[in-house]
Amino acid sequence: MTQQNTVYEHVQVKRMLHYVKVWFLPFKWGTNTYRGCEHNCLYCNARYTHEYLGLPMGAFAHKILVKDNAAEVLDKEFSRVTWRNNLTVNLATVTDPYQPAENRFKITRRVLDVFLKHHNALLVTTKSDLILRDLDLLKQIGQTGFLNVTVTLPTLDEDLRKLIEPNAPSIEKRLRLIRELHIAGITTGVTAIPLLPYISDHEKDVESLIKAVAEKGADYVVADVLNFRGETRTRYMSFLQTYDPTLIPKYEALYPTNYCDNTYARKIRQHTNKIIKKFEVNQYHKMYSFRRS
Repeated sequence: MTQQNTVYEHVQVKRMLHYVKVWFLPFKWGTNTYRGCEHNCLYCNARYTHEYLGLPMGAFAHKILVKDNAAEVLDKEFSRVTWRNNLTVNLATVTDPYQPAENRFKITRRVLDVFLKHHNALLVTTKSDLILRDLDLLKQIGQTGFLNVTVTLPTLDEDLRKLIEPNAPSIEKRLRLIRELHIAGITTGVTAIPLLPYISDHEKDVESLIKAVAEKGADYVVADVLNFRGETRTRYMSFLQTYDPTLIPKYEALYPTNYCDNTYARKIRQHTNKIIKKFEVNQYHKMYSFRRS
């Protein structure tokens, strides 16, 4: 993949919270400290969000909008009399809050201060061990309210990781991250998403992945197969052309739509769920906040 220079554009936002209308998720509200994501993951389905801004295809990973007033706006939204602090907010519904930009701008850290101030239920989703910088705040949030950190880790193959997640932290760093969060007493989940058909969804590979995160102390694992949205299909099929062209007709058969063939997907989910139960990383009740304001 061609490396492009990253452009940071500082913006002022009017709101930070957005409603997430997906019935099976353990949260109904989300927020993002940046728009665009430098991790440039091949399978990312959030790229379409840049189209709303009139930005060209491919700009998602290279033009990052930095929300300078994110903490101030979120503080006002949490201060509304109609807001209930037991409503879990996912920090990262579209972009990673600990992408490289955070090391420079520290917007996410300021937002964590707001969650702590209001004792608001928080779910953080990330691929990055940069989150360990904020372990002091995360511990306080966990002690005064609800906290759940989910680490995205779809494969243990570092060579594959470099191809599909070119700017994300290594697998070794993420496994260490899971361990450090566990030691800190923070509820830690793993999203093994996406499993790539015919590449990383073989039962032995999935078992190795789930066994590894279980040994590091993960409380639960959520796994699912690859789906497409927007430009992701084009990018992924181009990747297959180089990675293994013989897979292209198989993928064309599996994906007549943007969703994987249901029979194939169900088979993968069945054997994955069996492995999850085997290693007892199925404490899904820890994903939910049951506190009452």
